[in-house]
Amino acid sequence: MELRKFEDGGGEVIVSKYYDGVHFPPTVPGNVKDQLDAVRALKHKNGDVLFDTFPKTGTHWGFDILYMLQKGKAEYSSGNIAPLDFAPMERVDALDSPRVLVSHLYPQHIPEFVKEKKCKIVYIYRNPKDTAVSMQSFFKRLDMDNFKGYNGKWEHFFEIFTTKELHYNSWFEHVKSWLDFKKDNPDIPMLFLSFEDMKKDLRSCVLKMAEFLGAKQDPEFLDEVANKCQFSAMSKAKRSNEKETSLSRDGSNPFYRKGDVGDWKNWFTVAQNEMYDEVLKEKMADIDLEIKYTL
Repeated sequence: MELRKFEDGGGEVIVSKYYDGVHFPPTVPGNVKDQLDAVRALKHKNGDVLFDTFPKTGTHWGFDILYMLQKGKAEYSSGNIAPLDFAPMERVDALDSPRVLVSHLYPQHIPEFVKEKKCKIVYIYRNPKDTAVSMQSFFKRLDMDNFKGYNGKWEHFFEIFTTKELHYNSWFEHVKSWLDFKKDNPDIPMLFLSFEDMKKDLRSCVLKMAEFLGAKQDPEFLDEVANKCQFSAMSKAKRSNEKETSLSRDGSNPFYRKGDVGDWKNWFTVAQNEMYDEVLKEKMADIDLEIKYTL
């Protein structure tokens, strides 16, 4: 494991732990290797579902939906999220079945039983422009050990997001790794959903998840899940989550911001947008997904 520092154009620094070709956040425990070894060796439980995302693309939002569907109750998770990247495996192992195993990990680092048992996998993706805006806000709000608030200006963060590999490398590499995994493992059931489709019609996406999981699908239950998991309703309900609000500099919940589609237009300059569109032309060539930047 190598500790690396990225300095933006204004002198602000973002720290990562580099291991096995991936830049991990400094909040991954220890030397990273021991955490990943423990993740790979995690024991299977009946009903396990893996839920993976690139950071700031709907992780906490999607987790609560899947949690409700798995448990058959429209109740928020309230602290039952235990990310494989960060949590002690004893805590993950102690979760009651059926578990939603959430992570930002690449396919090579997930529990070995996922492939052996052909567990179901859900992957939520979001357009990279909104992802960049959300990530900068997240970095600026955090106040954690080894991850104090980043104070970089948008133009400096944009440059580093566009030209360097930040935590979990890049949006493009992460998404492509999971598309390749799906292609190479056609016998493993995998569902891709977009953040934008969830914003546009959450009820339909909840139904897709329920059908994919083989979960309870009566209309009243799905209506309740969809209503409780509208982004505005969830972010309001999570404002009082002390475990999460304690991680921010201002007492807000750093895991929920606007949840809008197209907010990038309020941040990207014309020149930045033109520059990033050139990046997209190159990087999206091998990514067979419909990416929506507005609704």
